[in-house]
Amino acid sequence: MHPRLILVAAWSLCAQQDTTIRLDVQQVLVPVVVTDKKGHHVSGLRVSDFQIFEDGVRQEIAAFSSDTAGSVDDVAALSKQAAKHAGPRHTFVICIDTLHASPANAARTREALENLFEKEKSTDAQYVLIGIGRQLQVLQAATSSPLAILLKVRSTAFQSAMGGLDTAALSAQLQNIRTRMDEFCKRCACGTRSGRQNCDSEVDTLKQSVDAEAQRWASATNALLEQFRKVVEELAKLPTGRTLILVSDGFNVNPRREFYRAVSAYLPNSPQFKLDDSKDVEPVLREALKIAAERNVTIDAVDSRSGATASLASSGSMDASASGGTGGGTSMLGTNRPATARIGPVQSSPGPQANPAASDESPPMEQLAHATGGVYFHDGGDLLKQLRSALADGRQYYVLAYVPKNPARDGKFRSIAVETTDKKLSIRAKSGYWAAQ
Repeated sequence: MHPRLILVAAWSLCAQQDTTIRLDVQQVLVPVVVTDKKGHHVSGLRVSDFQIFEDGVRQEIAAFSSDTAGSVDDVAALSKQAAKHAGPRHTFVICIDTLHASPANAARTREALENLFEKEKSTDAQYVLIGIGRQLQVLQAATSSPLAILLKVRSTAFQSAMGGLDTAALSAQLQNIRTRMDEFCKRCACGTRSGRQNCDSEVDTLKQSVDAEAQRWASATNALLEQFRKVVEELAKLPTGRTLILVSDGFNVNPRREFYRAVSAYLPNSPQFKLDDSKDVEPVLREALKIAAERNVTIDAVDSRSGATASLASSGSMDASASGGTGGGTSMLGTNRPATARIGPVQSSPGPQANPAASDESPPMEQLAHATGGVYFHDGGDLLKQLRSALADGRQYYVLAYVPKNPARDGKFRSIAVETTDKKLSIRAKSGYWAAQ
């Protein structure tokens, strides 16, 4: 089913909303989540409690709201006198990566979603349940009924969609390569050993075979990323608040790394099996990030694996579940952030930050979450708690608006940093946006 159906279904639920009045100014809106040291959302803050910076330059806050009333698309919508919305005020899209889901973690995800929607109350939110993988599946179109989502999660159709066959196939392919390498090394020089035949012709044949297998898997991954971009694009069009919860076992944007790594374990000095890790982020992923940042789609990324479960891509720089370094410190966005949610205060540095689409030094799920003001959950913790946290963030936030002091319409990335007068509070906001052209 085409993702545009998400938009059609959602608009049917939003039909009673008043038209938003737009102002002809270049404005930037920044949804901001504020929590205390225990992870509780902080209410009652005023505009004077915030400072906002663009590329290190302090900006004047033109409008401010602590009301989570739907759309965050223009300054007029933040006015206390703005018309109250009769339809849903926030849309939560739960997007499940079915391509990389193992049976065990698919069952874990299903259980967490069941427990979540068993207790979820009907409010002014709507929900969409999506599967991305070999094909895009709208498992449940936009609905304001938690019961509808619950019934869908319990259905055999949902269980079938989660599959797990692709993960098993990838594991089998990688194991086959290792078996072939074991046989190869009985005849030819491998690792640091010497005194055996080099078997260069066999290495060339091996590379052709590995490249062919890697390309088949890369095609499936590229299709998944394109589906994800389409979901972000359609969600960005809705006149509500927008949160996308991406649930995945972790994946490599470039699966060729996994296959090359399997061979490199035996042939560490072979130049045929080395990749250039300095390339830009995969273009489709970069486009999804830009759309999300521009239209205030918050992406929360949830690693669905339990505990210290090993990934097929556990050590690659583009592994969606890799920690990207230590548990804290400076991220690729140039801000000091904890690796998981609610661990200590987060105060953005007002200095210029890195363009989050400029490199692939961080896992893609981490890039998407941090760039859009979301959370990257990857500690193998309580899935139910993490999903509840994502819903709570979508209901309790502030919105700051400003007209940039830099009027240039050059299409360049502009970093954003938000601070509060109380340095003990944690702040999460999108890392920036791309200026209009």
